[in-house]
Amino acid sequence: MNINVKKIVKEGLWIFLLYTFITFCLFLATDRIERLEQFENDFRNTNSSVSINLGK
Repeated sequence: MNINVKKIVKEGLWIFLLYTFITFCLFLATDRIERLEQFENDFRNTNSSVSINLGK
């Protein structure tokens, strides 16, 4: 019984750490996008990538 509780707590800890890491990365990305939009008024039109339309 005690081993099962330890296993469940260990798995829960890993899931919590994974969730925390993903949430932290999303906050960093959101903050970066917000700063880019703040300093560059026309952020969406400054993208210099090239797209190819494959479908008709």
